[in-house]
Amino acid sequence: MTTLAETTFLNVDLILKSQTGVSKLLTALGESILVLNDEQGFVSLELAEQPASPEEAVNQLLSLIDALPTEARDEWAQCNERTLDVGIQSGASPHEASFRMSSTVLARAANLGADVVFTVYACPAPSP
Repeated sequence: MTTLAETTFLNVDLILKSQTGVSKLLTALGESILVLNDEQGFVSLELAEQPASPEEAVNQLLSLIDALPTEARDEWAQCNERTLDVGIQSGASPHEASFRMSSTVLARAANLGADVVFTVYACPAPSP
C-alpha cells in the first residue's frame, strides 16, 4: 500500500475578469508570468518560477502589479475581479499544516483591490 502525500503549497494563480481586456497588462508582465488561461473576459496566470511559500508568491505578484506602467495599471483597475488564488494540495500528513499570510501582505492585496482565496485540493486516494 502506498502512503499518501504530505500537505503542500502548490502555487498562486492570479485570476482576472475584465470586460475591457488585459492585453497591455499581460505584455507588461512579460516573462515573469505564465498565462494558464486567456479566454474572453477571463485570464488566469502564475509566476514563471514558483516561490516556496504562498506569502512569497503573493508578494511577488503584488510587486509586479505595483510596477506596471500606467496603461497596464489602468487595465488592472478596470478588472471587475482580481483574485490571488493560493493552491494547497492536502495530504495524509502532517496532522495539520499552516500557511502564513501576514497582515502586511493582505493589506497590500487589499490596497490593490485584490481578493485572496485559498483553494484546498482533496487528498489523493490511497493506492491498493
